[in-house]
Order: sequence, then C-alpha cells, then structure tokens
Amino acid sequence: MAKTRWLQLLAILGVGGLLLVFLRPSPIDVEVGLVASGPFFEAVEAQGRTRAINPYRVAAPIAGRLLRTELDEGDRVSSGQVLARIAPTPQDQRSLAFAQANLIAAQARFAAADAALEETRSASARVARELERREELFRNKLASTEETELYRQIATAEQARMRSAEANLRAAEADIDSARSFLLGVNPDDGSEGESIIEIMAPVSGTVYKVFEESERVIPAGAPLFEISNQDGLEVIADLLTQDAIKIQAGDSVYITGWGGDQTINAVVKYIEPEAFTKISALGVEEQRVNVIAELLDPPENLGAEYRIEVAIVTWQAAEVLTIPSSAIFQRSNGWNTFVVSDGKVETRPLLIGSRGRELSRVVGGVSEGERVILYPSDLINEGAVVNY
Repeated sequence: MAKTRWLQLLAILGVGGLLLVFLRPSPIDVEVGLVASGPFFEAVEAQGRTRAINPYRVAAPIAGRLLRTELDEGDRVSSGQVLARIAPTPQDQRSLAFAQANLIAAQARFAAADAALEETRSASARVARELERREELFRNKLASTEETELYRQIATAEQARMRSAEANLRAAEADIDSARSFLLGVNPDDGSEGESIIEIMAPVSGTVYKVFEESERVIPAGAPLFEISNQDGLEVIADLLTQDAIKIQAGDSVYITGWGGDQTINAVVKYIEPEAFTKISALGVEEQRVNVIAELLDPPENLGAEYRIEVAIVTWQAAEVLTIPSSAIFQRSNGWNTFVVSDGKVETRPLLIGSRGRELSRVVGGVSEGERVILYPSDLINEGAVVNY
C-alpha cells in the first residue's frame, strides 16, 4: 500500500510539473538599449541643398551661328579659356549699330555694378564701425548680447553682399570685353566685317555646371551658353520656418547628412537672410520661411552644386547629459513612458523628457544610467512580461 501511494504521489507531481512547463508564458524576444550619459545637442532639422558661391552665367554677346562646343557638364575650365565660338552674321548697318549699342549697354552695366560695389563697400565699412562700437559697449556691459549678435550678423551679411557686388563687377567687365571683341576690325563707316569667328572666354576658373546649348544653331544675342562655378566654392542653403530660424545665430554648428555618403559633413552658419517669404506646404498651408546660409568646412570632393542634403543646425549642446534612445519612449495619458527590463521582466516607468532628437532624447528623471530599456516596443509588451534580449 505504501508503495502504491508513493507511485501515485510521483505521478501527481509529474503531471503538475508538466502543467507548469506548458502553462508558463514564453519569453518574448526584444531589442534593448542603455540609458547612458554622453554628449547631446538640440538641433533644428530640415532639408536643403548645396549651391555654387557666386556662379557665373556666360551669355552670347552677339547674335550668330553658335559652333558646336566640346565642353560637357563637369569639365574644369581656366580663366580665359575658350568656351565657345560664334560665327557672326554678315555685317550691315543694323547689325553694326546693334553691336555698338551692345557695347554701350555693357559699359552701362559695368558702371552700375561699379556704383553698387562702391555703395556696398561704404555700407560694409559703416556696419563694421558700428559693430566695433557695439563690441566696445558690450565689453563695458552697456549693450546686450542679443543686440551685439544682431550687428555681427548684419556685418556678415554686408560682407557677403560686397563679395556679390565684386562678382557682378567682374561679370560686367567680361561683358564689355565680349562686346568689344565683336567690333574688333570693324569699320564703322562702311560696316565691313572684322574677325570671322568670335571666341567666348571663361571669366573665371572653375567647373562647368550647365551647358545650355550643346548643338550648333543660330542664337540671339544674350542667349545663355554656360554656367560656371567660382573656383568650385560651395555653400549650403536651407529654408526654415521663421519660428525655428529665430533660434539660430551666425556661427552655429551645422551637421550635414543625407547627401549620399557615409561621412557627416561639418558646416557653420554664415548668415540668415533678412527677409522671409511665403511658401505653400504639401498640405496646402501658407508658411513663413527664411533662408539660412551655411559655409562648408570639409566638403568631400564628390559633392557638387544643387545636391539634396539634410541639415541639423545645433542650437544647444552639452558634453555630459543623461540620454535614452528615442525609439524606447512612448506616450500614454500620463505622459512619456518606457519599458525597463529588470531580471528578465518588464517594468513600465514614467519619464520626464527634456528635448528629443532623432536618435537620442534628453531624460530629466525616471530612469538611471545603465538601465536597459526596450527599443521599438510592440503591443505584446506589458507590465510583468518575461523577455529575452
């Protein structure tokens, strides 16, 4: 009898053990991340593009038959290099008068560009003197930081306008040379022909970004022929909402990604354009936006003009901040939460979140450094669930 009881007891224990094994919930496989301290920055993110700094557009100085060019987009050219050749139409009094008027117009454009340059130089010098005075007031604590930064930005913008005016003056000078070349050897009394072929020269050294006319054909005067970079200089332009742009100042760091390479390109904000514009969003909403211009610090050789990029403009940063992966936080009625893994089980933890970034978020309270949190939690995850990681 005793032996029978022992056998029954063992059978009951065996069945109970099997039931525990089969009824025990299976662990859920999850991916975890760590709450850690490290560098963190807040940034305004947007899409942008690269563009050539002060590109030159070369146009036909006269009407005539454009001979086929051998240049392709991407070719490098040197200042003074022959870009194209134009066979002028036979000279008559009308075409001669047109050429002379074209030269007069080019000289007028040069005079206007020279006057504009003189004006920008004067304005830049005045802004520089005012900035120097503001800097002195700031050092003596008689001017605010915001006012001083504003004048620094204005000074940077004035310098950019002066460089643009200098480029316009050089372009106008090249237009005069082109217009004069058509009149070389022409007798103004009888309109007899001078040189049979007019050569179009490169105004600067750089890269050919665009070839407007590839085939041989008759073109009018002023027809665009080429667009050439100015020594291959590139800058970044990104249009931001005005409420985001107000947080940005000249000199802020910019990180550029999404251009096609693995490298993060460094840049710095040069200036913010003083005037905003209205843009219709994809949802049909009117938005006030403004262009932010940044200078590339270490551009890769294979980055060209008009490339699409993604920019992150840093507005605040710290060397040591408690952070949590952004993919580990979610919102409920009580605010931000995360799932913490402790001894293989899930614990729901409310959080105090500072600012959020694409990969990391600054956490003010709720978790401690070194704790493991579940990344991309699914609907299967809940309080007390058993997990594997």
